Amino acid sequence: MGHETSGVSILALGTAVPAYFVEQAHLYHWMVEAVGAGPALTRWLHRLYHSSGIESRYACVPDSLHPPGESRFAPSRPLAEIYTTAERMAIYERESVTLGTAAAQQAVQDYADQAGQAVAATDVASSITHLIVVSCTGFFAPGLDLMIARQLHLRPTVERTLVGFMGCAAAFNALRLAHQIVQAQPVARVLIVCVELCSLHIQPGQERENLISASLFADGAAACIVGRPATRQRDRFAIQGFHTMIKPDSERDMVWRIGNHGFTLRLSPQVPDRLGEVAPQSLRALLGDYERLDFWAIHPGGRGIVDRLSQIFQLTPQQQAASRAVLRRYGNMSSPTILFVLHELRQRLRDAHVPATEGVAMAFGPGLVIEMAHLVYTPAVRSLPSERGMGEKGTSVERLA
Repeated sequence: MGHETSGVSILALGTAVPAYFVEQAHLYHWMVEAVGAGPALTRWLHRLYHSSGIESRYACVPDSLHPPGESRFAPSRPLAEIYTTAERMAIYERESVTLGTAAAQQAVQDYADQAGQAVAATDVASSITHLIVVSCTGFFAPGLDLMIARQLHLRPTVERTLVGFMGCAAAFNALRLAHQIVQAQPVARVLIVCVELCSLHIQPGQERENLISASLFADGAAACIVGRPATRQRDRFAIQGFHTMIKPDSERDMVWRIGNHGFTLRLSPQVPDRLGEVAPQSLRALLGDYERLDFWAIHPGGRGIVDRLSQIFQLTPQQQAASRAVLRRYGNMSSPTILFVLHELRQRLRDAHVPATEGVAMAFGPGLVIEMAHLVYTPAVRSLPSERGMGEKGTSVERLA
């Protein structure tokens, strides 16, 4: 199958997780003790955690590795002892910079590795013209965007944008903006960094909506570089187009608010079905005939979402595999998650040695909003050993600038 690709592409990807690895089974036992669950609530939590499709997650704080009695995040503690929103934001300010910078460095190094010996990571960083930072789990100023720019030693003239409080689908807002920037300024190179510290927002008490959120969400960061590819540059996702749709009368299905003890999330159990009602219509608006698609990058907001959309679109196990693998290993990290899926998918496409192949990425956020992108993956050119590092014309800092 031949594919026409636009010049604007995702040229590099990077991911990062914080230091504390926790198995989902351990988190179940921690939460049962932390909320002081009786028999009925314990049984409900068992079903919730063991049917989540998650095996492990990462956190920026070690609290879940210690007894709940030692944690000020534990839901059963007196309110006077629970971390306030201000205290949680202090942790966010400290940890988000480190994690976001690590993901950005991975993306920068990924681009440098693809370019060969003629390009160093510092050259790639100095070529970044725009920085878009995405986060909905914290605020401070001077902000995360400025701190990451400083850590990466980006140009003092780098143009910064913050996409804030737009939830799990916000990476698409950043990608769409980056796409528009590069279309208007062909030499632009845009670095997108998504950082979320969801574990900071465990809520006090036994309210089941809060417990559902605590069973799914985790911490992580991901980054990508968007720009026009150099001559013969491959191993990229060309961006063919976007589509966004707000489902009418669904603004209460996913709600994210600031409270006194962190941020509170309401997730309706109807979300998978609601998405199932609008996803086919959205995909037809983007592509028309979507049966030709080879790969699918579905944001794994929860096992129920992946199950429902896989059923509706009649996806094969292979087409679901990248989304389910990310959910299993990392949980739902909100906005970075779709870039984790693309990172996983790219590796699978590399390993399969596929030719140029067509697919879609999609995610969902408060609204209820569905975001989609039509992508074409172009595999890397497999060069001979004698050709590597020769510095073909354009594989240099001049090409990157």
